[in-house]
Amino acid sequence: MSRTQAGSVIETPADAVALFRAALPKEQKEERVFVLPLDGNGKVLAKPILVSVGHEDGTAVIDAGAIFREALKAGAEEIIVAHNHPSGNPTPSKSDIAATTKLSEAADLLGVPLIDHIILGRDATYVSLSEHVGVRQ
Repeated sequence: MSRTQAGSVIETPADAVALFRAALPKEQKEERVFVLPLDGNGKVLAKPILVSVGHEDGTAVIDAGAIFREALKAGAEEIIVAHNHPSGNPTPSKSDIAATTKLSEAADLLGVPLIDHIILGRDATYVSLSEHVGVRQ
């Protein structure tokens, strides 16, 4: 699979991680939230779209409205969301899990499934919430 181009098919969380990592700056001083728009068959419609950058404390807001607005503009039929933890530890916080629940509920209402929420740590580390808490619809 070509992991850098629209038209790639996401088959595993690792496929999506490669795209999100390419969108992150080398220096990760604040959280960044991205949405990856997909067609109904997991095909990438556009590169990851930056939705939010961390505030003074470095924490970014996971805003369902902003995420779905960008996803729908890109023609998404399903989405994958990701954000980084500049600390390097990809372990989901309680607020990460709560945000994922809200995103999943919004996805249900809009008919645009949330396939995964991925938290990126340092180097090759990441946590796929679909694998760990059953986000996948």
